[in-house]
Amino acid sequence: MDRPKDDEIALARRLLMVVGLASLVAQLLAFSLDRPPSWDEAIYLSQVAPGAEALPFVPSRARGITFLAAPVLQLGGSLVHLRLFLVVASAVAMAAAFRSWAKVIGLGAVAAAVLFAGAWPALFYGSELMPNLWVALAGVAATAILARRLMTGEGRYDELLAGGLVAVAALLRPLDAVVLAAALILLPIALRRATIAWTVHIVLGLVAGWMPWLIEMIGRFGSPAKAFAAAARLGHTGHWALLENVQQYLALSDGPSIGPVAEPHIPASGILWLLGMTALVIVGIRGAAGARLLPSLVLPTATGAALAAEYIVFTDAQAPRFLLPALALLAIPAGLGSVWIVDRARDQRPARKGRWVVVVAASTLVFGWAFLQIGIAMRVAVDVEQQRATARLAGSRVRALAGREPCLVYSEASFPIVGYTAGCRAAPIGNVVRVWPERAARLERDGVRPFLVLHRAQQPAVPEGASPLATIPSDGQSSWFIYGTG
Repeated sequence: MDRPKDDEIALARRLLMVVGLASLVAQLLAFSLDRPPSWDEAIYLSQVAPGAEALPFVPSRARGITFLAAPVLQLGGSLVHLRLFLVVASAVAMAAAFRSWAKVIGLGAVAAAVLFAGAWPALFYGSELMPNLWVALAGVAATAILARRLMTGEGRYDELLAGGLVAVAALLRPLDAVVLAAALILLPIALRRATIAWTVHIVLGLVAGWMPWLIEMIGRFGSPAKAFAAAARLGHTGHWALLENVQQYLALSDGPSIGPVAEPHIPASGILWLLGMTALVIVGIRGAAGARLLPSLVLPTATGAALAAEYIVFTDAQAPRFLLPALALLAIPAGLGSVWIVDRARDQRPARKGRWVVVVAASTLVFGWAFLQIGIAMRVAVDVEQQRATARLAGSRVRALAGREPCLVYSEASFPIVGYTAGCRAAPIGNVVRVWPERAARLERDGVRPFLVLHRAQQPAVPEGASPLATIPSDGQSSWFIYGTG
């Protein structure tokens, strides 16, 4: 395998535009833009939506993703408009990020984009207001800058662009950005290709992206250390859960969108995906060594592996979206590996016959895999819409009951979705039922109308001091029971 020539680079860049367009079309056809917000989305949306009450913001979150939603919502856009904007923006950003790799690995960048953009988590989260996909694309673009430097030498604005991308990643997911920045700094040092300017820009980008989170955490918790301790108590950081997480992530390889799965069953597709991806990465590294691109390909491989370890080893919360940055970076050597296999297979046969056999076989595999992933993504979307829709109905009823009065919702399920839709402050129910009379009286004295929202299979006993206001059917087995003070 040789380094890409100008004609291959130009072809790869054109094909990446096609991949981006295909991603956009697939998302528009597969998903409803009117799907209700998720638990996490409701929290992010509440921070910037006009008239919304900001919902509790735990220390494991950063506010960077809200900057993407703020312009659309502040200009009067609805959630449908926001999802449409995210679909277009994510498809464009994906094509642009992998385009950065075309000069390094040529058509391997196209294969990498297909492997990543065609995976169901990338398809599904393209229109969700979540930070993981955007961190993934920032990581792809940032590592491409360093890979080009290692291959062809310094570019004019390399340091500034790489530092800016690290800052964006840190605004979105501070800990992910630390892993990315460490790789961008340590690899040049190991290869004796580091410069002061490059290192300073990466560090400054990391500091700039972390600063808003640090300032907020110091203000809220007194110090970053206390914020990390609070995050660990919520189950997001600081836990060693390797074996359980491996099993859970394999079980989640074809959905649902969040774990843990009570009885994890590992599908054959998950095992095949893991083995296939691993094989392609190994082949890609071998191909990179033959083309004298090994340092450039070690960078995304090591960074992707480190980002995967961050969630598989050190957290006990599982969701496929957490692995999007790792998947995006590992898709780069895997993409090169797939091109290497096609090239070798074509070389083993007579030119004309071999070309068509390889093209047909590769196309069949790609299209079959893509349709499988789109099918999984559509099934996941249907499941989450059903889960979210009834919570939105409950919130809408609370909004009607509250009128324009200040209000606070205590809900034992999906409290962010219920609260955001209702336009009320919201909190988990905790032990509120036991102390409802005192809590409700105090809120009413403060001019806040309280609501209690229970999600039960059967009508519960009416809490002391509460009055039943409405019942909303939920999933066929449960209902939402809304109580107030009369």
